[in-house]
Amino acid sequence: MKIRTPAKINPQLYILSQCDDGFHELYMHMVPVSLFDTLSFSQNNKQELKFRMNGASFSATPEENLVVRAIRSFEKAGGITASLDVVLEKTIPSGAGLGGGSGNTAGTLKVLNHIYRESSSAEGLLPPETLAELALELGSDVPFFLEPTPSEIRGRGEKINPLQEYPKFYVVIIKPPLSIPTQEAYNNCQPEVHTTFPEVKSFNDIKNHLYNQFETSLLAQYPVLSELKSLLLQNGAFGALVSGSGSAVFGVFNNKKQQYHAFINLSCLHIGKIFSCETLATHRYY
Repeated sequence: MKIRTPAKINPQLYILSQCDDGFHELYMHMVPVSLFDTLSFSQNNKQELKFRMNGASFSATPEENLVVRAIRSFEKAGGITASLDVVLEKTIPSGAGLGGGSGNTAGTLKVLNHIYRESSSAEGLLPPETLAELALELGSDVPFFLEPTPSEIRGRGEKINPLQEYPKFYVVIIKPPLSIPTQEAYNNCQPEVHTTFPEVKSFNDIKNHLYNQFETSLLAQYPVLSELKSLLLQNGAFGALVSGSGSAVFGVFNNKKQQYHAFINLSCLHIGKIFSCETLATHRYY
């Protein structure tokens, strides 16, 4: 079984407070985009899990990879042993604020729930509530990726409200040759109290209300992010923003032709990895 797991961008992100458990209370918009990693699952008769990753290298052991952690978590909750060969093909850059690892994690949980269901007519081995609990234990962004659709996210990531009227737009993403640890970004950004947030129902709303509170510290600490935002605007983007805790920056376009020209022009500058994609109204894994 082969699936694709999407990346995400955050057109809005507010950090409201820090909780006693160390997590942060957030308000954000999370939107899936057509930039994908690929995961392949095939059953084996070796009574063991074999995991391989291509397209990226990490110093962590396979057991520390989020895909393997998701499988171990599912095994425990479902009372099963995953005898699988799993291959992860990475395209979404890591340390970019694009949610690649979280998408891989959620996609893995969805696939295992499907593979190990008790009958072909069953929705899954575990109920959706249990799957959501496992997802949150594995990461704050993971619950969103179980059913990726433009959403309003509150809490630490567990309160998800799909935004049915969210406008579609085109995106150019630039990942500079640096990564920003999420914890470092939080440590350098002070929470602020907000009680109301702008609604987004049109492209003009997107353009007028792009906001990422992480930028208050990130742009000063990493001047290249400001430079990338300026380059996107100079090449026709109607707005540009750091995604999540960075380091990727995305530009917003409502015209595919403009997006294409910007992608070509920026690709010639050798400023990092550049991706051309668009927002997704929804995404199905299988």
